[in-house]
Amino acid sequence: MKKFVYTKENLRRMQNIELEMLRELDSICRKNQISYIIDGGTLLGAVRHGGFIPWDDDVDVRMLRKDYERFCKICETQLSQDYFLQTYQTDPGYRWGYARILKNGTIYKRKGQHKMTARNGIFIDIFPDDNLPDAWIPNKICTCLSWICRKILYSEVGALNKSNFCSWLGFQILNILPKEWGHKGMEYLSSKYQNMDTKRVRCFAWGSKQETKGFLKKWHMETTQIQFEGLTVWAPKDIHGFLTYSFGKDYMTLPPKEKRVPRHTVTYLGFAEKSK
Repeated sequence: MKKFVYTKENLRRMQNIELEMLRELDSICRKNQISYIIDGGTLLGAVRHGGFIPWDDDVDVRMLRKDYERFCKICETQLSQDYFLQTYQTDPGYRWGYARILKNGTIYKRKGQHKMTARNGIFIDIFPDDNLPDAWIPNKICTCLSWICRKILYSEVGALNKSNFCSWLGFQILNILPKEWGHKGMEYLSSKYQNMDTKRVRCFAWGSKQETKGFLKKWHMETTQIQFEGLTVWAPKDIHGFLTYSFGKDYMTLPPKEKRVPRHTVTYLGFAEKSK
């Protein structure tokens, strides 16, 4: 099989499909008074490029847990039939602790994930943010437990792809455990801290350095509107603070040319017949 290569044409075509799904998400949220903010490279692209970073290959959205749960429930009846809301409740083969909206009829195959049984397609990510304890000991316990849960969920992929023997062996052992243990662990953390008045929140299902430290809750509570590819979407009011925290003070500076490439390694990309 010929090796897949991103081109300006197929990358832009994928971005347009992701934009469709972001528009659908925004429409549902506005109709039902659900709060969200665009996140990561999506927000950076809106500020620096007025839309997608030219070489970006995904869309990221964050919601506080209560809004995330409402959104998932409402999608059961209001999400267009062109799309599928993918969570571990709607797709038994799905292993991640956050939701995705998939475009039906499309194919998106990630390198190293070919044996996963989850439904497949071009998608956007929706990350649920839960309260993160402010006190040092509960914070570290929470961080440790969420790390274990993520490793259990990732073990199917890690067992296939890690070249380091110790990592490979560790994931082989973790992969024996039911993936439900990972999901249940994250549900426990979410419910344990849901009534806490904390300064920071985080997505337990994601493990970046910034995620581990947590995001200021006020970035969810104090929002503004911003243009993304001509679509008006929601963002933290303190955009500079959010982007500085996420990417550093020089976030407006373009990376070197060799780093201006999609960050996900794809082996096959297929488009629905009606997508343009």
